[in-house]
Amino acid sequence: GEYEHMARAYAEAADFAADHGVSIALELHQHSMVDNSWSMTRLIDMVDRPNFSANPDLGNLYWIYNHPEETCDEAIVALAGRTRYWHCKNLTRVYLPDNDHAIFLRVPLRDGDIDYRFALSALHREGFDGLIAIEGVNTGDQLTRDRGSVEYVRILWKELSAE
Repeated sequence: GEYEHMARAYAEAADFAADHGVSIALELHQHSMVDNSWSMTRLIDMVDRPNFSANPDLGNLYWIYNHPEETCDEAIVALAGRTRYWHCKNLTRVYLPDNDHAIFLRVPLRDGDIDYRFALSALHREGFDGLIAIEGVNTGDQLTRDRGSVEYVRILWKELSAE
């Protein structure tokens, strides 16, 4: 099926990447075959390469459905040990019950619905030493607001490392 086809292709790509000292982090993304932790885990297990890991973009998980099928906390716990690179963005969900629809507003990491203190704690417990990319806001003074997100991550990581 589709997962077997994807796993073969990613295994081939991971082998080629490994020959060049490169790792691959597959992004959890809405409207894809890896849009939750269990589909991501399944594919990583099928690829079975040390340089093939997860990028558990929790914003994409949260964004996908009006009512997410798993929580961001559940997903990050499931994927923390498989994460080497991580996109971080946060959203505020506004649910419109009259038409069973949700809209999502991008906000700085400390201000949204996703608990990045919990998420960073989960990665820290697993010994995460990879890279984090802030996928920032897309309105207003983006540089200042995104700088605040970077500072927030640095402060949380420092707190976790001091414990």
